[in-house]
Amino acid sequence: MRNQNLKYHKTFIFFSALILLFTGSCTRVARFLESADPYHTETYKNICEEWSREARIHRGLEVELIVSATFKSEEFRRAYVDEYAKAYKLTPDQKGQFMEDQLEAATQAHEFLIASFVPEKKWDDFDKADSMWKLYLLNDGNERVVPVEVRKVKRQDAVTPHFFPYVTPWKSTYIVRFPCSIPTTNQPLVKDNTKGIKLVITSVLGTAEMGWKLE
Repeated sequence: MRNQNLKYHKTFIFFSALILLFTGSCTRVARFLESADPYHTETYKNICEEWSREARIHRGLEVELIVSATFKSEEFRRAYVDEYAKAYKLTPDQKGQFMEDQLEAATQAHEFLIASFVPEKKWDDFDKADSMWKLYLLNDGNERVVPVEVRKVKRQDAVTPHFFPYVTPWKSTYIVRFPCSIPTTNQPLVKDNTKGIKLVITSVLGTAEMGWKLE
C-alpha cells in the first residue's frame, strides 16, 4: 500500500509539473505575441504607411532603382512626435517643445525621407551636385520645384528603421527638402485648393513617380 501511495504521489507531482510548464509557456508566448508590434502608439504604423510610397525603375528584367519615401506632412509629424515621446519617455514639456519644432519645420520646407537601392554603387549619388538623378516636387497644376537640400544619412542605427521600416542596411537613406514656394513666382507650391503632390526621381535609366493626396 505504501508503494502504491508513493507511486500515486510521484504521478501527481509529474502531472502538476507538466501543467505548470505548459501554463508558463503559454504565458510567455502570449506576452511575446503582445510585444510583436514594435510601436508604442496605436496610430503611428497606419499613419506612417499612409504617408509612405514605393516606386521602381526596371530595364527589361533588371531593377535599376527601388525607392521608398515618406512625406513628412503635419499629420505624419504629429504621429511621429507621439511615438518618439512614448519611446523615449519624454516629459510633457519636452514633448511640447519637440512638437513645436516639428510643426515649425513643416512650414519651412516640404521634407521627405527617402531610402533607395541601386545595383551600381556609382549610381548612389543623390546628394552630389552633379548627380545622375534629378528630383522634382510637383503640384496637381504641374508646377514644380527642385530640392534646396539633399543630405545623405550616413549613420545606420536602430532608430531610423523603427520609424521608417523600409530602411534596411542594403539601402541608402536621404533627407530631401523642397521649398514651400515656387522661386519664379514666389507663390506657394501647395495652395488651399491643391489636391495632391508628386515626387519625381528621373535619370537616363528611367523615371520613378510617387504621389500623395492632400485632401
